[in-house]
Amino acid sequence: MKKNLKTNLKVSEKITKKEKIGKGVIEVKDVFADYKHECKKCGHRGAEVVDLGVQYSDEDNLFLVKCGKCGHTERIGEAV
Repeated sequence: MKKNLKTNLKVSEKITKKEKIGKGVIEVKDVFADYKHECKKCGHRGAEVVDLGVQYSDEDNLFLVKCGKCGHTERIGEAV
């Protein structure tokens, strides 16, 4: 029971460019750098806190503080 259907398909189609909306890329390098911490490398006062958690049950959490400007990373907490 095949039906012969005629369809109007285009074999090729020209893709038009999208219209730009907004101002573009955000200028802030790291939008999550809202923790008040002064970087020892560049002196910037904004950092992102990364929690690495615990590896063993008798250890404290390990926190890293990443500078929002230069990306320098420092440890916070006791080193094991």
